[in-house]
Amino acid sequence: MLERYAAKLIGIWKRNTSSGSAIVFGLMVGLAFLIPVSQFLSIRLLVVLVVLSLFVKKGEGRSGGLLMPIWSVLLYLLILVIGMIYTEDRQTGLHVIETSLSLVALRIGFYKIGGMTKQRLNTIFLAFASGLVFASMICLAYAVNEYASTGDPEVFFFEKFTHVIDSHPTYLAYYLIGAITFGLYTLHQDEYARSPLALTFLLIFLFFVLMLTGGTTAFASMLFVLVFFILKFLLEKISAKRVRLVAFVSALIVSMFAFNSFNRGGSQYLRNDSWERLALWESALNANSNVFLGVGTGDYKTILNEYYSTHDMTAYAASSLNPHNQFMETYVANGLLGLACLLVMLGRPIYLSVKNGDALGTLVFFPFIIYGMTEVFLGRYQGVVFFALMLQCFIAYYKSQRGSFSLKRA
Repeated sequence: MLERYAAKLIGIWKRNTSSGSAIVFGLMVGLAFLIPVSQFLSIRLLVVLVVLSLFVKKGEGRSGGLLMPIWSVLLYLLILVIGMIYTEDRQTGLHVIETSLSLVALRIGFYKIGGMTKQRLNTIFLAFASGLVFASMICLAYAVNEYASTGDPEVFFFEKFTHVIDSHPTYLAYYLIGAITFGLYTLHQDEYARSPLALTFLLIFLFFVLMLTGGTTAFASMLFVLVFFILKFLLEKISAKRVRLVAFVSALIVSMFAFNSFNRGGSQYLRNDSWERLALWESALNANSNVFLGVGTGDYKTILNEYYSTHDMTAYAASSLNPHNQFMETYVANGLLGLACLLVMLGRPIYLSVKNGDALGTLVFFPFIIYGMTEVFLGRYQGVVFFALMLQCFIAYYKSQRGSFSLKRA
């Protein structure tokens, strides 16, 4: 099966690109593979990709221009830059902007490869999923080795499980949800029909790893995706394939609730990240002294820690906790203006997905809204590059097609 996929990748590369844009597309596929595997390597490959793209002739196909397709991203970055004018902690502010640059950097590569076909979209998802499988196997192998040495079952869960690949388990959970979403959609659309059983076993493996890495807040996003396929089944004509799919999805839902029940039951090995965050969100709301513009792109940490210290939250100040909410953190740093730009950036791909009748795009992007309610996912490279990859993939695809048709079947 892997040989067939490899041959397919090479065939797409040769048929659909010129030599220069073929290299860029190959690097893009490599980047998609490395994102779940290694932050160190993926950052460096991203730099190589951007630099090389500057000297490569644009490939054939519609791409919708260089910057106009990502005007919402540019607006968000502009607000971050404006926030530097009145911030005192410029070092932190520059770090925030640096972390966010992949939102634009990836666009250069996608523009240079030319048209984004459905095959190319599937190829990038396949590379991303392959990287996830590789990263998961590394984590499992490391955990088994550690368990053999220490006898500690905790090595199979959360931070201790993902420590070996230097990844935060929450972000790895987001990656897994994205890959499982694509796999379920592929089964529903009956693509790669020659290997549905292999794909099913792959999804079971990824779901198993998700149970080990994801806290309860991440499961809300997974539940949204799974329920979609249940509702889809109720609205479509019944067939044997769809009955099998809905049975599989139902089994995943039952497994997820069983895991959460075990977690709430006081397991000493699992970490529940659904702890009360209302105090953090309330602190973020009250700490902002400038409702419209915020305290500054780099000053949000200082302001929040000062608020914690003066309101009997010394433990929060000692840990320098962020609000654990992307919307609240943006509000503190950049005010209502920044929050509005963030909502536009997150909402635009959902709007484009609905406009193009693309259920896959909606399933991929809506969970980012849920992620934003529980984590500052744009505060780390791991979260930014994942959102950037998904955003640029689908925007490039929609611009290439100009809304002439969608990913859904008639």
